[in-house]
Amino acid sequence: MAVNAREYLNIEDRSSDEAESEVPVPTRKFGRGAAASVLAGLGLVAAATYAGRWKVIGNSEVESYILGEYDVSNSQCGTIDNNTDYVDYSGWGKSLDHIPDPEMCCAFCQAEPKCKSFVWVADAGLPGCPSACYLKGGKPVEKKSKQGVVAGIPPPRNAWRQTMQEPPPDEYPLDQTGLFCFSLMLPKGYETELLAWQFVNQASIFACDKYAVYTNVSMEVGRNTGLFTRVVDSDLHCELGGDSYSALNAWIFIAVWKRVLDDGYWREYPWTVKADPDAVFFPGRLRPLLPQYYGQPYINNCRYGMHGPLEVLGKPALAALAEDYARSADGKAPKNCVEELHFGLWGEDMFLNQCLVKVLGVTGGADPLIEPKLMCEDHCDCKQYYWCKNGSDRVSFHPFKSVDSYQNCMANAEAQGSLSY
Repeated sequence: MAVNAREYLNIEDRSSDEAESEVPVPTRKFGRGAAASVLAGLGLVAAATYAGRWKVIGNSEVESYILGEYDVSNSQCGTIDNNTDYVDYSGWGKSLDHIPDPEMCCAFCQAEPKCKSFVWVADAGLPGCPSACYLKGGKPVEKKSKQGVVAGIPPPRNAWRQTMQEPPPDEYPLDQTGLFCFSLMLPKGYETELLAWQFVNQASIFACDKYAVYTNVSMEVGRNTGLFTRVVDSDLHCELGGDSYSALNAWIFIAVWKRVLDDGYWREYPWTVKADPDAVFFPGRLRPLLPQYYGQPYINNCRYGMHGPLEVLGKPALAALAEDYARSADGKAPKNCVEELHFGLWGEDMFLNQCLVKVLGVTGGADPLIEPKLMCEDHCDCKQYYWCKNGSDRVSFHPFKSVDSYQNCMANAEAQGSLSY
């Protein structure tokens, strides 16, 4: 039986707005050792393993959740109290399902300005990953002993300062490190707010030499920004599926790359970057990496194959892709790639990777070069990505789906080292 959130949130009456932000239990069942849930209200997507995070005391998997003691030796959290429940009466709280460990719960609390403490329950009776996280609006007025529960207080939020990322032309010449960057956004939802904030603060793609935002309608991004979208020929709708139950969006990005190629900005710069709106992307950290890859068709960002949050393509790849579009009768799709690949259950990143390597042969039969600094996300074994503290030279962190969590990630990353050149 699932735990009642009121047992840990100590809230008698929640507003309708807070009730709407609660995260429902997903209908999809997740396998042993993995957890995933879309935390739109908080602004992050949880996807992490919980095996090996507990000092196992009991003999069974369930007992390890309930009787275990969380190992805090590598924790970045401010305070961790094992086998403890916090009681507060702030009047604000939020529950998040399928959160695999207290560390992630603590990071989510730091990313939420209202959160002052948290409680993580090892076995909340949920399907798949059974754990739950409860964010609280106050520090504890009472601490109760409770087995299988971890409570804590997050570290202070780092102050974020807007940092202009102007490249020194003599150190990073435009002909080797110049960047055209773009994002695709849905016309409604959190992505418009994220991109508007990024534009105002000259963050992510807006710190590149040239940028564009694409969607399927002509519209202003945010209010009074003066930033308008470029239109792609797609309804931007796709299903979820495949082994990872991810977006089967290959056809969407076939339309997007058609518009990108037609616009021609990629011809003006040696590198074109596709960044998802929820990827915290630092062009100032990318640029110093590029000279060693100059002339390469593209840079792989993960040992499991290219992942979509941040795709870095050189002119050779885009030129080959443009030629394949030109081969089709209507010019709307890369002819050979569409005909030779069976991509019905693929996302756009796998399609693009296979199209460039297997069909168009841009790497000459060799594996594309991998740059592990390009991206930090759980799906590519970058643990504790949610702290955004995995070194001072990480180019991007993913995913962060609210302005608060995005800004918090930028502040944490900046505290590790400069975001500029």
